Amino acid sequence: MLEAALRLVGERGYLGTSLAAIGEAAGYSRGLVHERFGSKAGLLWALVEQLLRVWQRESVAQGATGKRGFDALFDFLDNHQRAVTEDRGIRAFYALMFEALGPVPELQPEFRKLHEFFRGEIERVLRHGIAAGELRADIDAAAQAVILLGTQRGIAFQYLLDPEAFSIEAAYAELKRNLRRELSP
Repeated sequence: MLEAALRLVGERGYLGTSLAAIGEAAGYSRGLVHERFGSKAGLLWALVEQLLRVWQRESVAQGATGKRGFDALFDFLDNHQRAVTEDRGIRAFYALMFEALGPVPELQPEFRKLHEFFRGEIERVLRHGIAAGELRADIDAAAQAVILLGTQRGIAFQYLLDPEAFSIEAAYAELKRNLRRELSP
């Protein structure tokens, strides 16, 4: 069911996806979808949570390598680039995120918490790099986290709209060069 919901939300958005369509695409009845998840919003948050579990698993695996500074920061960026290019649900994630700004405001509190978490993870990586002397000591880690997350969101949004318009690999490579120039001690 989650796979079907992921695909349909990515194609149609939140409002354009019904429980009946999800059930049908998954080979189940609408009633089973409702019984298992309680509501459309419940199903969609199960989707977001599944995407986050995958992201967290990958992040923990990267963090377990003991990397810090630019290596840890670039692993974070590489995870995001892979998620976007492999479209492991990222299209549905962005569709839900943008619909939270307009027709589905009840999604806003969860996306606020989610972005707080992402900024915190980036800030943590930056602070460890500063403490290790691998990043400039005068960096405002909280502000850099906002900038970096915003940059990732912008690259992903452009790529999802038109993947042929630019090389995402080149964009991330340039982002890494910019970060190295700006954040090196």
